[in-house]
This record gives sequence, C-alpha cells and structure tokens, in this order.
Amino acid sequence: MRGHGTPGGRAAALLLVVALSAAGCAGGGAATGGAPTPESSPGKGVAVSPTSAADEVPFACGRLFRPPVGGVLALTGRFPSTVSVGERTLAGTVEATSRVAVRGVVAPRADVFLVRDGRVATVPTAQDAVGERWDLAPGAVRRLPGEVPLVSCAPAGEPVPAGAYEVYARVVVTPDDGAAVEYFGGPWPLEVR
Repeated sequence: MRGHGTPGGRAAALLLVVALSAAGCAGGGAATGGAPTPESSPGKGVAVSPTSAADEVPFACGRLFRPPVGGVLALTGRFPSTVSVGERTLAGTVEATSRVAVRGVVAPRADVFLVRDGRVATVPTAQDAVGERWDLAPGAVRRLPGEVPLVSCAPAGEPVPAGAYEVYARVVVTPDDGAAVEYFGGPWPLEVR
C-alpha cells in the first residue's frame, strides 16, 4: 500500500529504536514501590530538532550532552524532583504535544536518562515491545510512561551517587513516509538524596 511502508521496514525501524535504547550500558532494576505521585517537573519542556535515529547516539555513557533545539514535538516531563540514594528507577510521565500533524510508530515508553555536570550519567532502559501507532492532530497530547534509570552507566553499574541531576527524555517517531526521527525534552531537575 502506498504511504504505509512495508512490515519489514517498520520492523527494522523498531529494531533500530530498541538497539539505540540499549546502546551503552543500560541500567535495570525494579520500579520504586513507594515513590510519590509525579508532579510536573519545574521548568519548561524543550522541543528539539529532529535528528535521524540512524545518526550517532547523542547520549552515550559519559559523553557531553547538548540536545538540539526546535522540532514538531514539545516534550514535558512529570517526575518527582527528589529520590533516595539506592533506588534503582524512578517512574514518571512524558507528555508529547504535537505542533503539527504527526503520523507514525512510537515505542510505548519514552526513553529517559540522567545528565550530571553536562555528561550522561545513565542511559535509557532497553525496551522490548511493539510500537504504537500515532496519528496526532496539531495540538494533540500523548502521554507516555517513562522510567528514569538510577543506576550508573559506568562499568561497575552502581546506583548513582547523591547529588543534583537533570532528567531528559527522548521520543523516536518512525513516520509512514521516512526514516525514524528523534525528539528530546528536558532538562528537569532531580535531586538524589
């Protein structure tokens, strides 16, 4: 069918999303049971320029991170602003607001990671799931769960130490008629105590 891609092409794009999410040393762990209900993180969400998901992963462990600016999706994070040292993950929500019509396939969760002192401190948890179809009108909002890994992406994989961090989210859209495009949002402050 014209304009709908091939099943093999969509599967390849989804595999690309999973592979990029797993890049680096992904931290895992059980969800925090007693975490407070997330509130909207302070600060304005940053919509950023799309980049090809086939390009180099901009949030590899330990690398400087500067998200691009612009884009058709504005991402707003809703995560608690504090968490206890030793927790392995922190649950929240990422809201994607479309500035224009957006059609494509998206992973069921946002990729979320931490940055400290301008460097990537954790990488998103790998996703092993089938993507969801989006058909967003301008101004439409979609909410995606997001899980902040609180385990360092350094080789030892220890819980992140106490301190101030910035939470960032990434949403990858594979449109019907093109290559996968990624959008970033953040920073949203997080204090590990």
